[in-house]
Amino acid sequence: MKTIYDRLNPDILASINADEQRYPFTTKALKFKLRSSECWSQLSVSDVQSIISHSHENFLTLSYQDIVWGDKFLINGD
Repeated sequence: MKTIYDRLNPDILASINADEQRYPFTTKALKFKLRSSECWSQLSVSDVQSIISHSHENFLTLSYQDIVWGDKFLINGD
């Protein structure tokens, strides 16, 4: 089964990677968690908050499905 990292939307992954030089600790910790998780439900609230922060998405524009199921952040169909 693919990990959350493998299933990330390419734009979201690019945004996370772009933050690695400026925020090395939190970005590396997030990538580790994403590579070790297969289901969105394995992520903590803090992990999801970190994804939102590093993706630079406006929290107010996210839907319930985006936060609870990762709809905006994951590639569908995998």
